[in-house]
Amino acid sequence: MLVMVVERVLLVLAVALGYVVLCIAKPKHRCGRCSGNGSRAGKRSRSACGRCGATGRSFRPGAQLVHAGLVLVVHTWRERRAGDE
Repeated sequence: MLVMVVERVLLVLAVALGYVVLCIAKPKHRCGRCSGNGSRAGKRSRSACGRCGATGRSFRPGAQLVHAGLVLVVHTWRERRAGDE
């Protein structure tokens, strides 16, 4: 029973780590609202997509948080290296 729980926890951690790596490698994906076109077809005219700002790309959920954490880690590491010298 304990082995099954540990295996599931490790599986969840592996999936979470994979998603973090994906967010670092490719933080943006095709916009779901406009399907990557950058504009939405309206009744009278085409208007710019409000979610992606007419770029056709939007951030993955959590990508901005992962990026901010990575920047914080790198900044702290550089400060510590500069303090040691």
